[in-house]
Amino acid sequence: MGHFGQMGQLRQRKWDNFYHWWIHCGFTIHGYADDHQVYKSFKPSEQADTLTIRILNCFKTIHNWMISFFLQLNPGKTQVIVFGPQNILNQINIGGIILPGNVCVRFVSSARNLGITLDSNLSFKTHILALKKDCFRLIRNVVKKRFIFTTDQMKLLVNSIIACRLDYCNALYFGVNEQLIKQLQLIQNAAAKAVVGLYKHDHLGDTLKELHWLPVQFRIHFKILLIVYKCLNGFAPEYLESMFKYVDFNHSISLYEPRVLSHMGERSFQGSGPELWNCLPLELETCSSIESFKSALEARLFGIAFGI
Repeated sequence: MGHFGQMGQLRQRKWDNFYHWWIHCGFTIHGYADDHQVYKSFKPSEQADTLTIRILNCFKTIHNWMISFFLQLNPGKTQVIVFGPQNILNQINIGGIILPGNVCVRFVSSARNLGITLDSNLSFKTHILALKKDCFRLIRNVVKKRFIFTTDQMKLLVNSIIACRLDYCNALYFGVNEQLIKQLQLIQNAAAKAVVGLYKHDHLGDTLKELHWLPVQFRIHFKILLIVYKCLNGFAPEYLESMFKYVDFNHSISLYEPRVLSHMGERSFQGSGPELWNCLPLELETCSSIESFKSALEARLFGIAFGI
């Protein structure tokens, strides 16, 4: 046990030093498990300073830190991507950087992180179209074996291989292009038809309602509101909890909705969370447990979705 404690303290000091170096470079670090990202916001007029001098100094710092702990930076797995609206991206003239060791790393238009493909515009078009292709392949394979399963077994199977893919990180889809939401809804419609035995061109009717499945748009709202509930009740990481605060508005307590000046800002969790939360009735906001909140929220969204 003593050896484990010493190793834990050494590891903690190592990572504290790691974070301090990156913050000292003017970058923000965000990580999950062993997957870390370093990011920095800048204006197009600052691209020369940020994308040449600052980012190179950042990589040198990372390189030196890794050497000090007998590690090595892998240029083949290092990716740099610039996010922003297309009119801003058109002003970015720099397309790559030189890492220590004279290794050139070109900027990419999309990068995969924790199973999600992020594109430069954050439209998620690349990710959603790839998800659609993958899900339809799985649905075709399931339909071929449908005669083996009962309807309840099919529902369980489809939920485990399709619904989980639709719901994974779906809060990111808030505010994306309506046509892309329709592509996600096509996946759910096809999954519902597979469960009840309808053919490709059969009318869906009330199948989603009978299966008690929330449509895609409402599943997105469900996920965002659930995370907000966890943030307000101490079940979320501190960096998420710090995004929200209550204000007294017209003699009623509500979440502060930050002023946003762009569509990107409206789509952000800090913007969408309070907007959706403030539309909830008081009895939902004051639920005593996560399970009771999930149940009440699902019932409310289901009623709105199907006019019940």
